[in-house]
Amino acid sequence: MKQKIALIILLIGCSLSTFSQPKELVLKTALQQIELKNYNGAILTLNQCLDLDNKYSLAYFNRGYCFLMLNKPNIALVDFNQTISLDPNLIETYFNRALAHQALKNFTFAEGDFLIYLKAKPEDEKAHMNLGFLHEEMGELASAIEDYTNYLRLKPNSVEVLKYRALDYAEIDSIQKAIKDYNRCFSINPNDSTLCVLKGNVYYDAMMYKEAIEEYNLALLNNTTNKESLQNRADAYTASSQFENAILDYQQLSLKDKRNPDYYFNIGFCFLQLNQPREAIASFQKAIENDYENLGQLLTLRGVAYNNLQMKTEACADWQKAYAIGYKEAATYQNNFCK
Repeated sequence: MKQKIALIILLIGCSLSTFSQPKELVLKTALQQIELKNYNGAILTLNQCLDLDNKYSLAYFNRGYCFLMLNKPNIALVDFNQTISLDPNLIETYFNRALAHQALKNFTFAEGDFLIYLKAKPEDEKAHMNLGFLHEEMGELASAIEDYTNYLRLKPNSVEVLKYRALDYAEIDSIQKAIKDYNRCFSINPNDSTLCVLKGNVYYDAMMYKEAIEEYNLALLNNTTNKESLQNRADAYTASSQFENAILDYQQLSLKDKRNPDYYFNIGFCFLQLNQPREAIASFQKAIENDYENLGQLLTLRGVAYNNLQMKTEACADWQKAYAIGYKEAATYQNNFCK
């Protein structure tokens, strides 16, 4: 699941005209420190404010905000609870308390606070977005989609949120709805070539490789050297057994990143599928020289290439090494060809 952070944190103070009492003058100083992102200094000032009035809800609220910004949600939660006990009508507190609960993985409490806030302020589109983030973190994608839909009723041309909803539609295999959202994004921002990549990824995950390749082709028309598009197209070619095309893409990638062992491994794999074992062995060797991670798998496939060349000694040696380092699948080849 994609990672996101909450986009808004609400800050409450007094209007300038109300800074008349000593505690309000101290609060004004704290708010100025917060504006400068001096959260530790603001906390010290707010402590002074609470020394003047230990039931001053705005001081607790803003101190909780500071603790939240300092990544101390457990302490922030104490201040937000105190704020609500003193002034339950300070509705913004529920939003911030939801963020604190979410950071502490108290998802049910976070959801409840977001819903309280949205009941009071249903037109706050960013709150719907944040609730969507929470529901994604909870694994409740259908609810997240509903949250993003509520956002889009208020801001129908938000490409960002359309992308979020499309990703969730894709996660629950609503492929056509995901594509529809990406097409809406494209109608809003026709110069965004990344949309072709995103659409291609949806098709790829759905094993619709022909459609995926078409989208990656469109992305590469606008940027012929885009690494992600080229990588994804190569993978789609491989998955659809178009090994010659896959090799061309992986070779182009390897020219740009000569130390990436994955490209050499994939080239070797494709050559092996094309019954070109010598070329496969050469590519597998380059992958080894560049520290390919799954050495057991590589040695097993190189053993197959050696065996195809009737080089039984080399094949059995590779399978033996692969098995010795924990790649159990190599045992099948050993048992079938090395007795």
